[in-house]
Amino acid sequence: MTLLQTRGGIPDVFRDTIDATGRKHQVPFFFNFIVARNKGVATVRLYFAQDDFDADANFVELIGPAAASPFGEWLGPVEGDNYFLRTESGTASVEIVVFQRRG
Repeated sequence: MTLLQTRGGIPDVFRDTIDATGRKHQVPFFFNFIVARNKGVATVRLYFAQDDFDADANFVELIGPAAASPFGEWLGPVEGDNYFLRTESGTASVEIVVFQRRG
């Protein structure tokens, strides 16, 4: 993580167990960078729009842990104030950290 990514103030950290029914997480501010980790065995799908979540389209897949890493991770610049999560099947433990947009 760079100094540029952390300069937005206190991040919002979300930790929970996700299943195939899915859920929405509302962030208390508008964010511009996200770090998503899958610490479970099931593949987790991360959506940034309600329509995509409903249609099961346009998602980022967080694969489960592999021999080379202790968890599946995805990070990148994304703007929004909420996101949606679901697994393909089963349950998975996730950790999502978003950083507040400045200016």
